[in-house]
Amino acid sequence: MSEAVDRYPKHLDWLRYVSAFWLLLYASSKLIGKQFSFPPSLALKPIGTLSGHELVWYFYSYSHLYAVILGLIQLTGAVLLLSRKTTLLGAALLLPVMTNIVLINLVFFITWGATCTSTFILAAMLAILWHERQALVALFWTHQSSEPPGLRKRHRGIATAVVLSVIVLMALGLWFAKG
Repeated sequence: MSEAVDRYPKHLDWLRYVSAFWLLLYASSKLIGKQFSFPPSLALKPIGTLSGHELVWYFYSYSHLYAVILGLIQLTGAVLLLSRKTTLLGAALLLPVMTNIVLINLVFFITWGATCTSTFILAAMLAILWHERQALVALFWTHQSSEPPGLRKRHRGIATAVVLSVIVLMALGLWFAKG
């Protein structure tokens, strides 16, 4: 009688548990209204004198609903990471959210602790998705049917026309905006 071989790497277990822990902390701070809060004196400062960090907090503090939605997505993703069966779904849900958070942290110079934590979580989600890359490629590419040859040529022509139209409209918009 042979034991079933566990093909799931142990390091991915650690990555998903640590990520879930950090996500639960960040989600709870958003849900209870601690994240994106700032002292009232910040509202009295001219907007041009705010740092990137202050500007982001000022912007995100405007809507508590946004913070709650973001917190609920992080909470849902964290819970999904706790089970191997739902880890892939959790990583897919969190990938765009964590990518956005990392970009905000880097571009607006949010604290290094938050930047490092969000980067760690993003890297963990990428590692989880990379481990399942064959299944994802099959789902999104291999198992998808393609258009019949005649229709494919027609779609290519339509797509080219749409892209060129968008480029022309954007160029015109920029030209009129300058004038």
